[in-house]
Amino acid sequence: MVKICRIISLGSFLFIIGILPVTGQSESKDQLLKFYESCITKKIANCRAKTALKTSRSGNLRRKANLSAKQVIFFTTNKNMLINEMVDQEIGQKHYKVDYYLNKRFSEMVK
Repeated sequence: MVKICRIISLGSFLFIIGILPVTGQSESKDQLLKFYESCITKKIANCRAKTALKTSRSGNLRRKANLSAKQVIFFTTNKNMLINEMVDQEIGQKHYKVDYYLNKRFSEMVK
């Protein structure tokens, strides 16, 4: 019984410090990829909805619709690249961080 407890505690210790391989890493990466893809898909859908403003009488709303149309093209075209960049830069699973990153990349590409 004591030997089993020692083995379990040693295994736990080695797992915590990272000596033993973590089997869930590929699962968490897959979840992260799905999360980023979902965020970009939602962003594209929101931008598409805003493009309906292009017939508005307001000049500001028409400009917003044009900007949203450009965003749809950018995010649709560069979806896989953006997902890989976010994984590499370890953005995390926070919606506000993903939105910030996507908006920042769009503004960098437009300039």
